[in-house]
Amino acid sequence: IKKEEVKSIIEKTDNTTYESVSKMFSKMNDAAILEYIKENKSAFINSESDLDSLINDCRDIISADDQNTVMEEYIVKALERVLR
Repeated sequence: IKKEEVKSIIEKTDNTTYESVSKMFSKMNDAAILEYIKENKSAFINSESDLDSLINDCRDIISADDQNTVMEEYIVKALERVLR
């Protein structure tokens, strides 16, 4: 994750939240992270509008460094599929 992306995440949350989630996710592989998000989606997604907002935020974050990679796009699409 690049510093521009971290900055974008912190702007959307806060430093404490970023550090906490980053620490937790650093101990998990991608599949485990997606499963965790899926299991806990009701904590942050209550409507289709919430989901759209979250996906748009993810796209904003991966665009923060002006270099979207295929892997980043794939992860956002996978996240959207998991949460729908």
